[in-house]
Amino acid sequence: MTEVVYYKPWFLFRVCEILAFGYLLYSFWRRVKSWGRGQQRSDTGGWTLQTIRIWLMEVLIQRQLLTFSFSRWVVHMLISWGFVCLGALSLFLFLLSLAEISGLDGGLRTYFLHGSGHDAVKVWGDLFGIFLLMGLLSAGVRRLIRRPRQLVNDQSDLVLLAYLIWLTLSGFALEGLRLSQIHPDVARYSFVGRFFVPPWAINAPDIGLWLTAVWTIHAFSGLGLLIYLPNSKLMHSLLGPVVIALNASEELERKDIYWPSIKGHRPIR
Repeated sequence: MTEVVYYKPWFLFRVCEILAFGYLLYSFWRRVKSWGRGQQRSDTGGWTLQTIRIWLMEVLIQRQLLTFSFSRWVVHMLISWGFVCLGALSLFLFLLSLAEISGLDGGLRTYFLHGSGHDAVKVWGDLFGIFLLMGLLSAGVRRLIRRPRQLVNDQSDLVLLAYLIWLTLSGFALEGLRLSQIHPDVARYSFVGRFFVPPWAINAPDIGLWLTAVWTIHAFSGLGLLIYLPNSKLMHSLLGPVVIALNASEELERKDIYWPSIKGHRPIR
């Protein structure tokens, strides 16, 4: 059984996709540019093993948050890495589409979307999709059920949390509908999406209409997130570790004590 062919509003989506990615990159550029205003950064020094270690620990592992709370760190890592890696996958496929239009992709888009590379795309998407969903649900439980006294439920936080959960579940719903139309051997790499296959969809005569509707909702919801991201607290969560690493690098150049090396410092679990 081959995958069903269904209509996708590609032209409208591509136009909106280019505008959304352009706005996102422009917002990132403005944010990074603003960091240097009113600051005198040293031109001495450079990338050393200690500097690289700081960036690895503070940006990739986010050690400072780990010292505050191990449980918060786990949830934050699930959300941030799930979001970043799914975003990287979308950006990668977007760049492949641009390369195909210009004739420079060398068949890579076909390889990753219809060839052997499609399995890797499915594993990547399912793995980080379930990471993101686990992190979001854990954050929801912490905010609505097991809320600490010092945690304030801001309306914008709840809206963003609900939006991300909606986007993640709609993605798995779309994958489930797709998997209902292909052979189980082909779908074996979608180890999470196969649990979202609705039984009614396997022999549904109007499955093409359902796929079009769910694809459109999920795709344009994702573009909406790109536009909302620069104005949300999620931007702070993504860029916060970068700011910490920049400050730590400056402290290293001034020969200050890097905070994990302070005597008596102990992480809080």
